[in-house]
Amino acid sequence: MSIKPPIMHLPIETADSGFYKGFAKNVTITGKLLVGALIVWAVAFPDQAGAVLSSINGIILATFNFWYVYVMAFFVAVCLFLAVLPASGRLKLGHHDDVPEFSNFSWFSMMFGAGIGIGMLTFATAEPMYHWAKNPSTIQELTTGS
Repeated sequence: MSIKPPIMHLPIETADSGFYKGFAKNVTITGKLLVGALIVWAVAFPDQAGAVLSSINGIILATFNFWYVYVMAFFVAVCLFLAVLPASGRLKLGHHDDVPEFSNFSWFSMMFGAGIGIGMLTFATAEPMYHWAKNPSTIQELTTGS
């Protein structure tokens, strides 16, 4: 069995103009309708939505929690295997004659910056809220205005 070259041109219909330019209109509209319906249901019936979504979450966690651990361990092992395997470093994403747009140092710098940015966005709100909630003066109600 031979490996076929990567598929470069998939026939995906996208809108040529308007608000959905460059997007697959049917996929985008379907996703928006489903998310919108879920939001309307959760806002209109918060108790029912909370109970249903909590029970679905509980069923999924009770049924598939061990699969989650095994699948994550498998993905980590695959990533480590690909990082060690020399052939994966020579794999080109794109045409055979394409050259990388960025050097390895630039690419690593962008990934590092993205990781730092995500951490800053996450902990810019999480850390102050943690310290506010765990403040001994707030817990003992010694602060004025609480």
